[in-house]
Amino acid sequence: MRIWTTLIIGIAAAALFAGPAAAQGTVGLIYMNGKQAPVNSTGSGDISSKAAAAGMKVIVPSMPWSAGAWEKIAVTPEQVFATIDGYAAQLRAQGAQRIVIGGQSLGANVALSYAVARQNVAGVVMAAPGHNPGYSYNRNPSIKQNIDQACQMTQAGQGTQPFSGIDDNQGNSVRLSTTAAVYCGWMNPRGMASMQARAPDLPASIPLMLIIGSTDPAFGSVEKGVYTPAAKNPYSKYLVINGGDHRNTDMAASLRVVDWIKGLP
Repeated sequence: MRIWTTLIIGIAAAALFAGPAAAQGTVGLIYMNGKQAPVNSTGSGDISSKAAAAGMKVIVPSMPWSAGAWEKIAVTPEQVFATIDGYAAQLRAQGAQRIVIGGQSLGANVALSYAVARQNVAGVVMAAPGHNPGYSYNRNPSIKQNIDQACQMTQAGQGTQPFSGIDDNQGNSVRLSTTAAVYCGWMNPRGMASMQARAPDLPASIPLMLIIGSTDPAFGSVEKGVYTPAAKNPYSKYLVINGGDHRNTDMAASLRVVDWIKGLP
């Protein structure tokens, strides 16, 4: 009896001290780049290598808003979600039991929207979240006019018609040559690519980590506008990188990102 009792205690202790990753199973991470940014940035490369070293399965995909692609993007946010579903299926086929979705700038924005749409991820990582259609709509009359026109065309059944409209990327004007439905999908301030509109809909079951640099143009707005309404789960974390800007935040926080994922409840 004493031998069996000792054995049971030993098994229980081993399970207790195995850590969250062992207890929760293999994690799969999908990490997406920012708007007009390279697929394999220094930050995404550092996060993916650290995550892989921690035993996670990782995909850093080429997204349709990468460098040279955003200006002619041809898919809606909902079509991108379907593509992400495919990446998640790949990770599960490799043994991942839980999926974490994350990214930098527009990649962070889409990570949040995907989690809201699918509600089946273990966590969301938003590094230097960007793309704010509501701000552009309210501050730039030309963008407002383009959005109104494209969305009206879409509602009238003319969404497949060619459309040219402008966007703002960190203060730089960008012209998109696409269709009315695609332009409306990405630029509608109430649409699926508006993180401020989607944040309140993130389920309380999904923890959120939001990282922002103190010199990022969005520093003064994302905590109140995105993090606070989205972070209903107690494991959620808001992290400020002192001196960090829009492009180096995920690199500066890479170890803390991976540690946070490892500790997911």
